[in-house]
Amino acid sequence: MSEIPVYIIGVGPGDPEYLTLKGYKAIKDSSIVAGWKSVLERFWPILEGKRTVVLTYKKESETLEEIIEIGKTENVAILDHGDPSVSDWQFVEKIKNIAASKGVKVNIISGVSSLNIALSRLGLDINFIGFVTLHVRGDISKSLNDLLNILKMGRVAVVIPEPYKDGPQKVAKFLYDNNLNCRIVVFEKLSYDDERRRDYDNLVSLLNENNEFSDLTIMAIFPKS
Repeated sequence: MSEIPVYIIGVGPGDPEYLTLKGYKAIKDSSIVAGWKSVLERFWPILEGKRTVVLTYKKESETLEEIIEIGKTENVAILDHGDPSVSDWQFVEKIKNIAASKGVKVNIISGVSSLNIALSRLGLDINFIGFVTLHVRGDISKSLNDLLNILKMGRVAVVIPEPYKDGPQKVAKFLYDNNLNCRIVVFEKLSYDDERRRDYDNLVSLLNENNEFSDLTIMAIFPKS
């Protein structure tokens, strides 16, 4: 097992100032920094002189294989939007599995999630909510059932919808079809300069929403009696 770890670094939801000092130090210590283009471009000022690798869905596995192989002899940092332990388990597991097959250690450095920012905007404590992500590859039926159970318990559900322009409307339709009565707050691009909040007093008002949503969206769903 190589003693040099590959870092998976949570870099926060959007505002570069949410990058932790520990994450910053790991980036500065790495000669290769990889990530999605939308993530890397937020940190160009501290990536000068480093080899940067842009991940794409089409070549994600191939690129990860290549940079983790390099991680046997050089420090590699993979930047992850938000926090690696919040809503990104599929990506993290893929990295861990590739690293294990190559005898490379993985060091996960926590970041600030959009979940944290949403809760702060709403004045909610994580102890009183349930969290569900629909931003996954594959079947989301279990996650939707989890969402129903959270709301039926009378808890606020914080949801990351599917990353489509009508992701929030899809969630509203599912809840409407299951005869729920809810108030919804939708946040887009939390902590970016163009952050936006939209409030809907009921599911129908969101269902009738004609505006398209960003793929960086998180929802808070409040059950009504």
